[in-house]
Amino acid sequence: MNARRSGSNTLTAYLFLAPALLGLFFLTIFPIFGVAGISLTNWSGLEKPALIGLGNYTEIFTSDFYFARSVVATLYFALGAVISGIIYSFCIALMLNRRIPARGFWRSVFFIPYVVPAIGTAVVWSWLYEANFGLINYVLHLVGIPKVQWLQSTTFAVPSLVAMTVWGMGSMIVIFLAGLQNVPRAYLEAVDIDGGNTWHKFRHITVPLMSPVIFYNFLMSMISNLQVFVPAYALTRGEPSGRTLFMVFLMYREGFIHNSFGYASALSLIFFIFIAALTAVIFATSRTWMFYEGE
Repeated sequence: MNARRSGSNTLTAYLFLAPALLGLFFLTIFPIFGVAGISLTNWSGLEKPALIGLGNYTEIFTSDFYFARSVVATLYFALGAVISGIIYSFCIALMLNRRIPARGFWRSVFFIPYVVPAIGTAVVWSWLYEANFGLINYVLHLVGIPKVQWLQSTTFAVPSLVAMTVWGMGSMIVIFLAGLQNVPRAYLEAVDIDGGNTWHKFRHITVPLMSPVIFYNFLMSMISNLQVFVPAYALTRGEPSGRTLFMVFLMYREGFIHNSFGYASALSLIFFIFIAALTAVIFATSRTWMFYEGE
């Protein structure tokens, strides 16, 4: 009787898992193998693909002028966006966790940028960054500072896109805020009893107990920002001088502009392996600085 019931429960569990497993296979695993297969061809999307083996990979690592530049641009943007985003979101969450006037209103204000469509955000920021008539340069002109070519400058192009990205990190603020509200007040009161101050609470209580939340936000933000596409597509088209030629935009350009789907697939597979390896490294090193309550 127990064996029959156990078998029935197992079958029920697999039936409920079936949609997720089928989605995982057909939407994730199968496409990965498909991309790997296409990367071994010179398929243009218009003609029958011809098998060329590792030719695309050889070209990427030996003669592609844009590949190395794209990797550097992507890492520069991702590190800037992740570090700036973590600091910005954590500080805003700390502020919103305090008893301030109209706290609910301010929470909505900082979350709204996250729900605005990305392409709409890019259009608005393109007006702000406009070199001659943009709002930012207008304000700079009022205080006597020369105009800046925000998106056309090799110095300011990536930081400008980073600022736009950080502005839209409302979800990270919400996650940090939820984590802060779960920090036990008993620990904070114990610091007060021992004569500690606000810095002691932050350094020895808040940050250690928030480390799992910091880890989650860091990991998700890193993966997301390594795959940045909309800012480069909508604002800079990879310019100036390839400073914003991010990896995903390079794949798009090779596949849908140059019709080199085999080459674009090889780029995407390399990029997938890189993100997977980086994720593994982040998980492995997190054990040295991530703590849970009671540790």
